[in-house]
Amino acid sequence: MVRLDEVRAQVDTDYAGLGMPTWPDPHPDAAPARDEEYSRLTRPDRYAIVHARARAWTGALTRLPGVVAEPLAPARINDVHPYRFDRGVRLSPPRPGTLPLLLLERDTPLPVLHISVVRPAAQLQMLPDCGCDACDRGSDDLLEAVDLTIGTVVGGPSVVLRGQGWDAHWHPDGGSSHGGVHHLDHRHVMDLCRRLSAGDTPPLPAGTESFVGRSWLD
Repeated sequence: MVRLDEVRAQVDTDYAGLGMPTWPDPHPDAAPARDEEYSRLTRPDRYAIVHARARAWTGALTRLPGVVAEPLAPARINDVHPYRFDRGVRLSPPRPGTLPLLLLERDTPLPVLHISVVRPAAQLQMLPDCGCDACDRGSDDLLEAVDLTIGTVVGGPSVVLRGQGWDAHWHPDGGSSHGGVHHLDHRHVMDLCRRLSAGDTPPLPAGTESFVGRSWLD
């Protein structure tokens, strides 16, 4: 059985050979950003590291037995989101009960990676979420965010909920929720996700979509 840390080690090896740029955290020890940094975008091309990291993951995952990579044509992320991705790939494992992983690349106004499951609208992360100098935490932090997000899907279990104006993502090591969830708080949403992962069928808010995935690896 292949372990997630073995897949990530292969990602590290493949990525290291690409010669991508690195830079330190310009705000060490949580130093506050300066006012002028919020309107400044230094070397946006360096953020292409997120595309390169996603492609290293694609290479490592397609070495797993039965995993299929399907190129995706450019399209909007969803019906209301203003962004279009320029290229992407859907990675589908053969095991029943797993979630397909979508790695979607956008080139302008700076390189951005959208990580989704099942379809583009079921988005887990957009990296970087902001390219201004004030929000820069260095290249290592950005690559770690790519790895952790992809790892939650591949390593499993993972649950994604999408409602009207809100979404949530749960995995055994944590979770997040965004937007208004009516009368539901974050803790309750995470409990719903845990119950879905365990095979329960709790009542969900009206109009909620749920995507429940097991590990690709065990």
